[in-house]
Amino acid sequence: MRMVYTGADEEEFIDARQRLLVELDAWSQMRQRVVDPVVAGAMLDFRFERDGLLGRWTRDILRNALLVWFPRKVVLLDPHSSAVLSTVEALMDFFDDADLLDERSEQPAVLRTYLTAIADRFDTAMNEPSNFGLAKFWAVAMAEHGIDPLNEVAAQAFIDRVRRGEVEVDQTLLHDLAYRHYQGDPDAEAAAPSPVFPLASPERLAAEAEVTAVVPQLRRFVEWIGDGRGLAEISAPAEFVAMAKRAGVVRVYRGRLVPVKKAARRLADPVELWRAAVASILGNPVAAEMVTELASEPATIPMLVEMLGGDGGTILRVVARLAEYGLVEIFPAGEEHVEDLLDFAGVDYLDEVPEEERQVVQLLPLGVQAAYELRLAEGEPVLTVDDLATETAEVLFARLAPLDPQVLDEGSATWLRARDPERAIAELSALARRTDDFEHLMLTFRLLARLGGDGVAAIASLRDHSAAGPAATTWLFDAGLIDRSEVAGRERTYSKVDLLAADIRTEGREKALADFASQPRPDQLLFLAGATICGHPSAREVLESVVVAHPDRAVSNAARKALDWLHDEPF
Repeated sequence: MRMVYTGADEEEFIDARQRLLVELDAWSQMRQRVVDPVVAGAMLDFRFERDGLLGRWTRDILRNALLVWFPRKVVLLDPHSSAVLSTVEALMDFFDDADLLDERSEQPAVLRTYLTAIADRFDTAMNEPSNFGLAKFWAVAMAEHGIDPLNEVAAQAFIDRVRRGEVEVDQTLLHDLAYRHYQGDPDAEAAAPSPVFPLASPERLAAEAEVTAVVPQLRRFVEWIGDGRGLAEISAPAEFVAMAKRAGVVRVYRGRLVPVKKAARRLADPVELWRAAVASILGNPVAAEMVTELASEPATIPMLVEMLGGDGGTILRVVARLAEYGLVEIFPAGEEHVEDLLDFAGVDYLDEVPEEERQVVQLLPLGVQAAYELRLAEGEPVLTVDDLATETAEVLFARLAPLDPQVLDEGSATWLRARDPERAIAELSALARRTDDFEHLMLTFRLLARLGGDGVAAIASLRDHSAAGPAATTWLFDAGLIDRSEVAGRERTYSKVDLLAADIRTEGREKALADFASQPRPDQLLFLAGATICGHPSAREVLESVVVAHPDRAVSNAARKALDWLHDEPF
């Protein structure tokens, strides 16, 4: 199963959590272990909120989860350590048995010993009201007065009664918890992952800086100044002159604008000159925030308006200024951006979005560098593509797959260079046997193939694996390494279910089924029949999607029959 959801959509994680809890339930019945699904689900929620690494567990992570996060956020009918920690121990054992523990996790025996050691501290922390978060304080207070916190009307009525003094609560405690809540509680709050900064090489940055509008302008301006010019002679815009002065290439001396002699080296170095100049535009809070936001992903103009405030005209002017400094590029929005345009503009039809705002802004290499340096200066955590070379393959794929394919390609090459081939093959093969993410599986095969004959042999060795086997066989066939006669029908169907399930989760049912629906109807019907017997765990999900979203009623009805047959199977 996929175990890395750093930066993933919450809906994507919720689906994964449900699959994990189903597997945990089956495991607990076989092992005769008592598991509270609420506790197990809360532990997974904690890991998603912190960094999305569901399979990475250490004593420090358990301490933060059980002695800080649980007391702040989790309301349990039976919060005693024996009930909670036994479930947590079972969850760790399940991860170990299913080979789902991250390689950076501590040994299960170490984790079990730690859980035993903190039992008393957990009980104390869970029962100390000063450890509660603000939402938990109100939930507990309501429960004590027989109010269901999930009943919004009743909950609001209870809060109103407290404010009127009709119900007593510990006002000092409430004040302290509210203060901590609004000041920020980093040990218990969700932590946004650092964007990955694909930093360009010094040579690339120099080439990019040379072709900005501002670097040549500064050089020409200093050249025109010569030994100095009277202030009355200066016709350049005041804003430009102020920027040149802040960049340290000119200064005012006895009523004249003169060059700064020691700036000769700066003028000769395009990146140093750009960096000195860009400080002016990044001194604008809106411009700096825009660059920081764009480090996560490109954005449409309406999205930037939503994030930064103001109006479309203001945002477009800031974008134009950033473009002068080589930080961003702007291009017309494509079909894939229409939904985003409508959502953030708050309209129903594309024609209602001003034409000049139907555009997308994304960072250029200099913009990525600027965003990285801004985050560094603010003391925020930063992550570069090179940093991912020391991470696991699954973390690498989860963080880089959403980025530009070239970034993924370069990051993968760096990851491979950071370890010897034997270790890389072992790690990639283990991920291929475990993951249920089709994209990650294909990336695994791609990296294995880069390792030459040994890597291809590792792919071939996966052909007998129950989950990875069909995809490995199909990959080998597509690469021309095996004949069609060696590919069984089940394997082709299994791989197709893999692909459709992945597309449904990432693109939605209708878009994912568009290509499938364009195939000849007999081929679609044959696939539906095969999907019921191929043994893929996502077959039911795919068939349900075809029933709901396929435009052809005949195919939809066939999927419904296949789904009925699948439900009737004793397996």
